[in-house]
Amino acid sequence: MDRTRLKSLGSLVSALALAALLPVLVALWVGDGVQKLLTGDSATVHSVTQCVEGGGQLPAAHCYGTWAFADGRTASGEITGAEVAAGDTIFAGDGWAYDSTSPLHWQIWTPVTIFGAGAAALTASWLSYRRSRDAPAPGRAHEDEH
Repeated sequence: MDRTRLKSLGSLVSALALAALLPVLVALWVGDGVQKLLTGDSATVHSVTQCVEGGGQLPAAHCYGTWAFADGRTASGEITGAEVAAGDTIFAGDGWAYDSTSPLHWQIWTPVTIFGAGAAALTASWLSYRRSRDAPAPGRAHEDEH
């Protein structure tokens, strides 16, 4: 095998490996959010010990507190999102909480949408390339008929 062909094959293998790895990375990225949406439940904040403003270069706004579920279980930890107070309803699990389900939906649907749009653009580009490559050259179709 000549050097040029070997280099071309290496590029193709690298591109295919990246294409196979991207869906795995997206799945891992959104998997935590999906798991939390499936296992979380509404809870009532019992107490808040501290709130930290966030945004921009800082971590997201969050508070530390305790909460109780309808079945009587309690948990504590970081409550991500806007400032909350005792008596507020949050979406939580054991050791994690959000002021609502909105941040989890953003965490899931933003990368899924971007990945889907990228995959659609790559597919359209590949199909366009295949059509242009397989189409007869201008003037050749007429010559082939005789």
